[in-house]
Order: sequence, then structure tokens, then C-alpha cells
Amino acid sequence: MNTSYLLQVAYQRLQSGHNDGAIDSLRQLLADDPECAEAHALLALCLLNMRRLHAGRHEASMALAMDPALPLAHYAAAHIDMAARQFKTAEQHLLQLLDMEPTEPRYYRSLADLFQLTGRLAQSQPLLEKALELQPDDPANLVAMAEYHQACGHWQQAESFARQALQADPGHAGAVVVLGRLLLRQGDINGAREHAIWALQENASNVSALSLLTAVKARSNVFMGFWWRFNSWMTERSATGAIILLLAMFVVYRVTVITVTAQGYPGAAEVIDWVWLAFALYTFTAPQIFRRALEKELTQVKLSREF
Repeated sequence: MNTSYLLQVAYQRLQSGHNDGAIDSLRQLLADDPECAEAHALLALCLLNMRRLHAGRHEASMALAMDPALPLAHYAAAHIDMAARQFKTAEQHLLQLLDMEPTEPRYYRSLADLFQLTGRLAQSQPLLEKALELQPDDPANLVAMAEYHQACGHWQQAESFARQALQADPGHAGAVVVLGRLLLRQGDINGAREHAIWALQENASNVSALSLLTAVKARSNVFMGFWWRFNSWMTERSATGAIILLLAMFVVYRVTVITVTAQGYPGAAEVIDWVWLAFALYTFTAPQIFRRALEKELTQVKLSREF
């Protein structure tokens, strides 16, 4: 098989979420052409999707060594650095990409993702608007705007952009997941579950859809339901606002204990202490349980290598 054909197959499989199949195609290609920088870069992205950061970094480094001017190599390196929380080097790769190809929307989206990861939510908006300006009908750009507005708490704008994305691509999993999250926030558990399943029918290994499905299960669970509501309520606040709120809760707890003790009710104060300890333990363990549930959903997804 020639290089171009195997690369095309690898791209198709990667876009459909079938990372194992894409890796098989790339290994066949690299066995015949080990100096193909594009194949190494694409393999790095596949390995990143499978959370194999060390192997992905090795492939991205090889691609950059073979062709330092290859945009895909910088793109892969940037996303691997973002996953490894090496944000400075990731930003350097993305800025270099924008110098190489200033009309490529996905580079603006990637830099916006980095800004959001590093707490620069407001700075990500111009980048997303630029991507949308370059390709107004691209559902990926519309979904990125929907996710931005969702993060800002602009629920109507988020829904509007998600529905525009579905008009452009009726099966776009990202738009379906955004709408599902909005439905879950409104308390429509069945609607959110249907959207998660809809997205998974498009791509059975979609991490966002699996996360939504896990959130639906948590929301439906008596033990996890309270944590999910509390966590969702807290995440809708800014980082500073959430910290102030938590400090205020702690101050109220301590003042209450001191006041009750001073009034001659040490037994009641001890009960309040135990309630606070239980709340702290609950809010610590619940996210771990949710994370394990999500990892379980991820490990259950296994497509045939021939898919």
C-alpha cells in the first residue's frame, strides 16, 4: 500500500474516533517509510487520544526533528504539552502555527482552549470569534463558541450556537453534548441521557459524551446527586467567587460552633463538627468516585481493529 493511501485511511479512522485502527495503518506506513514526518505527527495525536502521553511526545519529537516546518507536528506537540500541563511550550507551538498558517481556524480554537485551561477565559473569546470569522459555517467553530458561552454561564447563547452547529451538521457530537449538558443543568435527566446516547452513536469513544453519560448517572444516583448539584453550582461561579464562598462557609461553620459552645451546648457543637467533617469527606470522595466511573465507561469502549 502506498503512503498517501495509508495516510488517508489513518485520517479517516482518527476522525471517526477509531484510534486503534488509525495506529495500525500508521504502523504499516512507517514500516515502509520510517522517515514520514506526517505519519509520526498523526501517530502522536492517536497516542494522545489513548492517553499515552510519553509515546505521543516521542512521536511528535520525531516528526519535528524530521520536518521542523510541518504544521501537523507543531499541532501534535502543542496538544501533548497541553495534556501534560506544559502550557508555555504549548503556547509557543500554537503561536508558531498561527505564523505559519494564519487562516487555519483550528489553531485559533486550540489557543483558545489553552487560554481557558490557564484561567484566561476572556482572552479566548477573540480567538474563537476569529475562527468563526474564517469559517462561519464550520460546526467545530460553532461548538467552540457554544462551549465558551456555557463556561461563561450564557445559557441562551450556548444553546443558540449549539443548534446552529447541528443545522450545519445534524450529527455533530460536540453540539449534541453541549445541548445534553444544558438539559442536565435544567434537570431534564432523560433528555440529557438521550443526547449522550445520540452522541455515542456517532462516536462510541467520544470522551465528552461518555462524561455526559456518567454525569447523568451521577445526577440520578441518590449518593452522587447532591454532590453533582453542588459541584455544578460551584463551577458556575468564577474561581475567585468559589474560593470566597468556600471560605465564607468555613467561617460560618466555625462561628456557629463557637457560638453554640459558648451558649452551653457542647454536644450540639460536636454534632456540627461531625456534620462538617462528613461534608468535607463527602466532597473529597465524590469526585474520585465520579472519575472512576468515567474511567470505567472509557475502558468499556473497544472497537474492532477492522472497523
